[in-house]
Amino acid sequence: MQRKLSVIQIVPKFVLAGAEVMVENLAAALIKDSFDVSIVSLYDYHSAITERLENLGIPILYLGKKKGFDLTIIFKLYKIFKKARPDVIHTHLYLMPFAIPAAILARVPVSIHTIHNIANKEVGKHLRKLYAFFYRYCKVIPVSISPLVKKSVMEEYRFSDEQVPMIYNGIDLNKCIPKEEYEGKNSKINILHVGRFSEQKNHLGLIESFKIVHDEEPNTVLKLIGCGILESAVTEKVKELNLVDCVEFLGMKATVYPYFNKADIFVLPSKWEGMPITLIEAMATGLPIVAASVGGVPDMIENNVTGILVDTQNENIADALITLIKNRKLRQELGEAARTASSKFSVEAMEGQYAKLYRNSLV
Repeated sequence: MQRKLSVIQIVPKFVLAGAEVMVENLAAALIKDSFDVSIVSLYDYHSAITERLENLGIPILYLGKKKGFDLTIIFKLYKIFKKARPDVIHTHLYLMPFAIPAAILARVPVSIHTIHNIANKEVGKHLRKLYAFFYRYCKVIPVSISPLVKKSVMEEYRFSDEQVPMIYNGIDLNKCIPKEEYEGKNSKINILHVGRFSEQKNHLGLIESFKIVHDEEPNTVLKLIGCGILESAVTEKVKELNLVDCVEFLGMKATVYPYFNKADIFVLPSKWEGMPITLIEAMATGLPIVAASVGGVPDMIENNVTGILVDTQNENIADALITLIKNRKLRQELGEAARTASSKFSVEAMEGQYAKLYRNSLV
């Protein structure tokens, strides 16, 4: 019988975004697999994710981080690691400068870091130099989330293939509500985007693309789920292009699955990506997808088979959307193929590979 392993996952805060959803999914699956799991959040920020985790009995420690480089976080993490004596710490996003020194001081056996974006977009240039030191000299294991992300990590940090494990993000596919029909309801075609309002997600480009779409196909509505620093700029763009009556800002949602199910098309026009969780959710719902061919997206979507891949030119995004709007049969074919292909992005597959990595790294 295998020994029950203790794992501490560490995130900045549980905003409703892809990396944080991945942490939630992994933690819940590890508990089912008899791991001892706890989570550290640097900020005192609560959300639907923290509520769900706490309902599962997974402890979350909030460290009350101050703005900037809060040196006290290293000492707080050291005390946590020293008391809990985890077998593995698992960091995400920009946390290594806090967590790895604490793990070294507390003599944590294994440190793992998941890279959620292409390597040169994950953190700034100076932090990447520090990350390179952690990988090389502190034995931190870098995990990529897609083949293209892995390639970027190998190039950025000059690693061999064997030095960079690749594990796809996974979700609980059973939570997705599969589409049963592909007709636009009430003669309206509902186009959905889910993501924070940031430069990466390219909302301004999306609005300009939708202007082209709506001028040709006025029976369309664009629905935006998310929030962020660029929301006011996007709102102004909507007003400028006279789209107020056909673009809906839905804010943050504790659960997005009903919105996916009610949508007719999912669009992801990002300028860069790692392996977006929202894309898996759209696939598992059976939505036809228009996505920018960036980052790990081409590793997930096969062009004209499980979705339509385009560049980030507004006209090309619009053309792909119009193609789907005009062709119900194509929407259904791509949506059903996407749902079938989503099976490789299950939480069970993700958890099994991380569990194996944890155990093998302790040998």
